[in-house]
Amino acid sequence: MAIAPQLGPVVDSASATSSSPRMECKTMPRRRFQSGRVYLRGTRWVGSYREYEINPETGKRARKTITFDATVTSERAAKAALQPYLDDYNARAKANSKPSAPRGGKAVRALIEEWTDKILPNRKPGGARAALSHIRTYILPQLGEVPLRELSLSQHQTFVTAVGLRVDRRKTAENVYGTLDSILNLGRKWGHAIPSVEKRDIVFPADKKPQPQVFFFDADTAARVINIAPYPFKMMFLIAAVCGLRIGEVTALKVASIDFKRKLLRVTGAPDYATRKESTPKSDNSAAPIHMSELLAKHLHDWLDNRYVANVDGYLFTNSKGRPYLSDNVVKYGVHRAMKKLGIETAKGVHVGIHCFRHGVSSELLEAGTPIHVVTRLMRHADSNVTLEHYAHILGDAERVASEKFSQRIGQQITQLESDSEMESASVGKTA
Repeated sequence: MAIAPQLGPVVDSASATSSSPRMECKTMPRRRFQSGRVYLRGTRWVGSYREYEINPETGKRARKTITFDATVTSERAAKAALQPYLDDYNARAKANSKPSAPRGGKAVRALIEEWTDKILPNRKPGGARAALSHIRTYILPQLGEVPLRELSLSQHQTFVTAVGLRVDRRKTAENVYGTLDSILNLGRKWGHAIPSVEKRDIVFPADKKPQPQVFFFDADTAARVINIAPYPFKMMFLIAAVCGLRIGEVTALKVASIDFKRKLLRVTGAPDYATRKESTPKSDNSAAPIHMSELLAKHLHDWLDNRYVANVDGYLFTNSKGRPYLSDNVVKYGVHRAMKKLGIETAKGVHVGIHCFRHGVSSELLEAGTPIHVVTRLMRHADSNVTLEHYAHILGDAERVASEKFSQRIGQQITQLESDSEMESASVGKTA
């Protein structure tokens, strides 16, 4: 008997309820995603998928078969025709699915191993070394075997207090806790059951030792150090003193970093202090171009014309082996020797290095009354708060003027009191 033309897909009910072995449905868990299948039956394309609802009598999900009309002439067209049915199923399954229970049986050590494999290779060498040091020295010994689900606020506080007793410095305790907090935050995102703890709820140890004195070169001292230093340190110190560059930014400078036409010095990299492997600058702000003064331009021209040694990588300063200088060697053989020759002594525990030039730039600018936002841009800080935090020891002209005015008012009153006292003494003498 001829089959009448069909104008649309027809559900084959017989197929859905067939008890033949080929079409029998086994009881199985409901899947979140179903892809179905298509095949040719005679001259027509057929699509097949399982219904979302489970038959309460059989406990099975029936398979529905759809015979498409004659306009569906290829496997690709058949899959497209079946897709709306699959989309409906998958949407309902996703909406009604229950999220998997967070994993919480692991200990901190297991999460650290996972973090070390997935995240640590993405860190800069310096940051990776610092994180590993925090992990080996503090985190693993104290928290390694603690289950993740037990990391309550009390556990966090106990850890921070123990670190504080060892380091006796708030900043170090904050840095160590920052490493732990970063690892735990990623662990939560990865599905581990870790209690949420806010950093603001942690009480960090107070600094029990006085902060070390901040030593910096003012303009006169910087000039003396530059004059007495040998090349290439003389040129490196001039750049640091005029532009306020960090030690790694100075040693990473290349000939291509100099733009004489626009009077700019471009900071594009900073080598790792231990391996000398070049990396990106400290931050995006650090990569900002720096103005090249006439003084600096003059000496850079002289350096390139008379003293620069060409090298494959184009570094502006290289040692006798043609490699960029190690930061420690610049400080040891450059800064320290120059200060020794000049007889400049510092208090015990005071760090002296290239950063003394950077502090000097900021100090001079702030004391001269330069607006804080301008100094912030010149120092390439993220915001003014960073500048104020690191250079709050500087006293500007406005503060000096205000202090002098207030002192004069107090002085006037003190003079008056002295006059009254003298008059009282004189009066007593006459009475006697």
